[in-house]
Amino acid sequence: MAQVHPVISTLSRVFDMPSEFIGDEMQLRAVASWDDLTAVELQVHLEHELGTTLDDHLIEHIDSVGQLRAFYDERLAELSYVKAPSDASAIAPALPGPVPPAVVQELTDISDVVVGETGISEVDPVRGRLAYRGYPIEELIGRVTFEEVVHLLIRGWLPDAEELSAFRARLAAARELPPMVATNLVLNASSSTSSVLRTAVPALGVAAEANADPAAHIDLRERLVARIPTIFATQQAARAGRRLPKPAPELSHAENILYMLGLPHDPERVRLVDLCLILQAEHGCNASAFAARVAAGTGADTFATITVALATFTGPLHGGAAHQVIDLAREDGSPDTAAAYLRGRADQASATRTRPVAPAEEDPRVRPLRDAARRFNAGPGSDRLLRVLDAVRAAAHPSKGPRPYLTVDCYAAAIYHLLGMPSDLFVPMFAAARVPGWLAHVEEQRARQGRIHPRLRYVGPRNLRHSAEQN
Repeated sequence: MAQVHPVISTLSRVFDMPSEFIGDEMQLRAVASWDDLTAVELQVHLEHELGTTLDDHLIEHIDSVGQLRAFYDERLAELSYVKAPSDASAIAPALPGPVPPAVVQELTDISDVVVGETGISEVDPVRGRLAYRGYPIEELIGRVTFEEVVHLLIRGWLPDAEELSAFRARLAAARELPPMVATNLVLNASSSTSSVLRTAVPALGVAAEANADPAAHIDLRERLVARIPTIFATQQAARAGRRLPKPAPELSHAENILYMLGLPHDPERVRLVDLCLILQAEHGCNASAFAARVAAGTGADTFATITVALATFTGPLHGGAAHQVIDLAREDGSPDTAAAYLRGRADQASATRTRPVAPAEEDPRVRPLRDAARRFNAGPGSDRLLRVLDAVRAAAHPSKGPRPYLTVDCYAAAIYHLLGMPSDLFVPMFAAARVPGWLAHVEEQRARQGRIHPRLRYVGPRNLRHSAEQN
């Protein structure tokens, strides 16, 4: 499948128009939806694609799509320090000589590089929007359950009542672990929860190869979604010397998690867990999803791709960061002190960036989690925890720079803490929510994109000579 030029893809989003209807001869101002706001939105998207700021009056001097493509290709060539190829979506070849330091610095942050297309989710941080397969997240919250979101992500559509009933039954039937995997969890109960999770998924693959999986007749994707909570609940029980949990097939996914962890599972708490799972199920091609796609592009099996995603997800700059915020908020007596500390961490991160951070609206997932946490009365001390997070949020306002230490995961972690979960369960809970999104990315990569094979620009020494005296 031919890759769509970034300008065409951007115009398709801005104009809400199929890309095949957009040609070089199209006049921008002839589009019915064109106005000053559209021009500003288009410029913001172009800056986001190129990773640089542009002249405020750029769009005023461009009339057609062809002119815009030509400008984009030329600017891309300047930023890449190479002649732009005829197809600007192609990756430029390596330079014949050393890359100037300024260009190397420009290329160190590739978080905004477009590497493909997706129909899974749309993440727009500039406008604060998130949609799963075309459904704005606001349309899903309070209207569907996590199981329905899983079906949407891995199957492609929201299930009807009959499909949902069958889907829930399959998930429930797949929750119990193969005995050899459960035994391994007991033997390694003292290890970190994240490490155990990363090793348990390959163990499920071993059980499948050994024909030792009693639920082998159930779709592998459904087995993985169903079993991640059983994995960490089993380890927690073994670590505490409790009887190993047995999943309850009559319970929903969220209720079963609380039940297996030995926590109260009244309707209010179940709704809180379900909300967290839904809001964390997918968020575009972030580090873990990209790692899963890279693995999928090589032909690696599903167990391997999810293991790679889990390994990436546990890093302190990805899913592993939230528990640090909660630990600080819980231990420090002053919201202002905690906020100042985290603001200092954010300032340090800002100093290492080589490109300006585009203004962004608040993540649309934060408010519903924040509001839900405020409504939930978990007893003494819960209000102070939320006041600390609110202080951190205020200190990390976009006008004051990037916000790397206060994300949607922080509020989800606050909810998990208020529900009585230990902090070492935060990352596994996030992973339990994100597995459907990873699986969707794996399937999409296999079906539509093929191998991911980026290139690095060599900037080390050249023409070194080996001396015989070194021997």
